[in-house]
Amino acid sequence: MTSDPEVQRLTVRRLIEVPRFRLRLVAGEDGLDRPISWAHSTELLDPAPYLRGHEIVLTVGAALRDAGTCTAFADSVKAGRGSAIGFGVGDVADAAPEALRMACDRNGLPLVEVPPEVPFLGFTEWFAERLASTRDERHEREETGRLLRMVQDGLASAEALRPRIDDAGLDPASLLVIAMDGVEEELPGVLGVDGDTSLLITNDAHAWTEPAGVGSAGSLEHLPLSISESLAALDTARRSGGFVHVSDLATFQALLGRLDQDQLAPFLEQIARPLNDYDSAHGTRLVATLRTFLDMGGAVGATSRALFLHPNTLRHRLSRIEALTGRNPLRFEDRVALAIAIWASR
Repeated sequence: MTSDPEVQRLTVRRLIEVPRFRLRLVAGEDGLDRPISWAHSTELLDPAPYLRGHEIVLTVGAALRDAGTCTAFADSVKAGRGSAIGFGVGDVADAAPEALRMACDRNGLPLVEVPPEVPFLGFTEWFAERLASTRDERHEREETGRLLRMVQDGLASAEALRPRIDDAGLDPASLLVIAMDGVEEELPGVLGVDGDTSLLITNDAHAWTEPAGVGSAGSLEHLPLSISESLAALDTARRSGGFVHVSDLATFQALLGRLDQDQLAPFLEQIARPLNDYDSAHGTRLVATLRTFLDMGGAVGATSRALFLHPNTLRHRLSRIEALTGRNPLRFEDRVALAIAIWASR
């Protein structure tokens, strides 16, 4: 019996789809997405004390003689946190008892019929093989993740990744890296895991999970830069959500999005707060005026027309903004500071 988290990600639904078992679902459809990690065979009426959770409980039904015993058995499997019941047909009965089906439906516990030619031992062997394969796969991903970090840091050549890239059938002339938070499923490409971050070398800029950051494409020698870019983009994606390409980072909004609250605090305190306080006390619209002025690229004429103001009235408001904040909206460097304050205050 195992409780390995990688194995628990298998569900009853996926187990039913395994061709070698030829399972037939006869009840408990509501529980198909239960995790399942092992198989336990028993003819005990009360198997709960012997379950660890997430098993398919296999039985030929020797003890299930009537409705009461069927109900007790299903209740015990549920109490032991079993994920499903596998009823072996052909030895004691040609089909799962109707009473057992009804009890499983009530409990949301999947009930599948196991064909006579499928031995219960085959389930245990399959789970053991899967566990070994999963551990090998996880080890390979972790080794690849460590190698990717070494390539990024200049401690290893990107050429060390060529065998993995060739095995994955990737075009080495157009490689990019996608950084994502922990990935469980199989993805097309070379997948490395470094802590909670997954790094996928691929030819496809599509992200399979969010948040995700995508580096730029290039040759094998370009990979160190693509790795760094993808991680920087992932950091932004974690703040904003969604899917961020490295090209999205070279924007004013993206730069602001990478600033933390301590870095934004001076702009809020020295610029945004005085303007908001003045508007509240005097019923003015300095903040709205400044926002429009910034949207118009600092053009007095375009802002005046957008606000239906005489240019002199606008210049008076801009002078008031400078008096309150010490920043001249007509000066580029000061206008950047004002823009940061307006953005942060939103």
